[in-house]
Amino acid sequence: AAWAMDDPIAPPPGLYFIGYAANYRIEGFKAPGSRDDIPGDNKSRASGVVGRLLWMSEQKILGADYGAEILVPVLQTSLNFGPYFHDQRTGLSDIYVSPLILGWHSPRWDTVVGSGVWLDNGRKNVVADPGVGYKRYDFSAGANYYWDAGRSVTTSTLWRLELSGKDAAGIRRGQQLFLDWGMNKRWGPLQAGVIGYSQWQLGNDEGAGMTDQRASRHALGAQISYIWLEPKILLKAAWYREVSVKAGNFVLPKGDTLRITFAKAF
Repeated sequence: AAWAMDDPIAPPPGLYFIGYAANYRIEGFKAPGSRDDIPGDNKSRASGVVGRLLWMSEQKILGADYGAEILVPVLQTSLNFGPYFHDQRTGLSDIYVSPLILGWHSPRWDTVVGSGVWLDNGRKNVVADPGVGYKRYDFSAGANYYWDAGRSVTTSTLWRLELSGKDAAGIRRGQQLFLDWGMNKRWGPLQAGVIGYSQWQLGNDEGAGMTDQRASRHALGAQISYIWLEPKILLKAAWYREVSVKAGNFVLPKGDTLRITFAKAF
């Protein structure tokens, strides 16, 4: 879900292609209901590329620019649980479709709200498959605040609420709340700063064998980006390190992520 609306700002009207390449290096897994590592050498990896098409129209709704987007991810997952289990899978993951993005703009603020659905098209038969096996419904709201008239210093927050459908076993994951944040400084076309994210499970998982254990995770990191104005291209590199992870009813990985973003406006 971290791919959807990764910035709390809707760009000006137009068509945009955004490509992502990311690698999540897993250093271990937390046992269900705890912050304790599962014993053994469980280092694993998940990597992927994502194509995102974002369209912002000239149409206004409630004074906001209206837009829509679609994301198509391809993931490769390699999981290792000591000598007992190893599996590697590659394939099309769950597609994200958003028919609603609204963006408001002012000299010191940019705000955005949106909603969409992660389809359950990615196969999910074993642990390492690229799909999660159930639909997820996202509702997002975020803002950029600019501390000076030249917009050189920015504070950003983006909140997302995720509701899940049932999987093949009849289990429904509890509601998830995500927060992405950043504080950035711009020098002309160059921007750099500190970033982070948090995730809290707000509701209990529902279904056979589920308990009231809830998951959470928190990460810190840094990013740098550069804009080429004439060809309308942005290149961004971001790195996150998860500093705290607690598992709920399911095993939860802990690691760090490197993500490269390429964006082109048309």
